Amino acid sequence: MSSYTPEDLKQRAFERAAWVLEHHWEEQKDLLPRAARVHSRMFDTLIHSSLILYGVSINGTGHTEHLVPCSLIRDQAFKMFWDGKDVNAVALMLRRTLKIAHITKEEARILDFDLGLKTTMPGVWCFETGDVTARLDVAGIKLTLVDLGQ
Repeated sequence: MSSYTPEDLKQRAFERAAWVLEHHWEEQKDLLPRAARVHSRMFDTLIHSSLILYGVSINGTGHTEHLVPCSLIRDQAFKMFWDGKDVNAVALMLRRTLKIAHITKEEARILDFDLGLKTTMPGVWCFETGDVTARLDVAGIKLTLVDLGQ
């Protein structure tokens, strides 16, 4: 049996992901042009989906959607490191923004292609204050929330 609580394990997962991002950043920080040269889906192997499940569409499932696109989260982490932020700050950002919802394939098509929000957030969305459900809100996707205390 683990000596870590579920909350400890969740926090460690975000810290681990931030640490990995920092190491990738350190290896690339002097390359020009500045870019995050690591696959945006790296989070899938570092943080189990059960730790980031936010909600389920009221219309059903069939597709797992990151509320904030992974490429934006990855790029924000690199920007934070370039701005002098540390692993703890990046871990907090990951904890706030790295969430998934189970939606229908049709909802995913509307979100990604009809609305063009596959890799972007709507309008002037902000990492510090923006609602993580903004993309789904624009698409009219309603969620049944899971227990956020898990």
